Amino acid sequence: MIPCLGVLRWWKGSLENIWGTYAVLVLLLSAPYIHAILVSWCSRNSNTVRSRTTSAALYNMFVQAGAIIASNIYRKDDLPKYHRGNMQLFAIAWGSLGAILLTKVYYIWRNKSRGKIWDAMTVEEQNHYRATTTDKGNKRLDFRFAH
Repeated sequence: MIPCLGVLRWWKGSLENIWGTYAVLVLLLSAPYIHAILVSWCSRNSNTVRSRTTSAALYNMFVQAGAIIASNIYRKDDLPKYHRGNMQLFAIAWGSLGAILLTKVYYIWRNKSRGKIWDAMTVEEQNHYRATTTDKGNKRLDFRFAH
């Protein structure tokens, strides 16, 4: 996706070379939409109905806010090649990639830190923790984030 957005922004034949632009757009639009996997991550990493409800509502609000922002990317004053709009999409794509990578690093780190504590416990301590803890959902030591 990022290379295609870069081509649309900086290629001199963008929107002039019809078949070249068509090929770039076909590749760009054939990229998988990550909405489904993000929803499943929110659901899996929430682990309880209470936090799942909250995370689903927050995710939906951010999706709707993103749709409002996205409707203002391509504007009439940027016609005919939409250099500014394509540059904004290019920057958003890089920002999204960074956010996804940082989230993965955080989940790996969090899982390892919980794993160290959990593995240091004896089986009896682990069973006692499971039976007596007040931690809920993804706050539990035996919970691991999906990433």
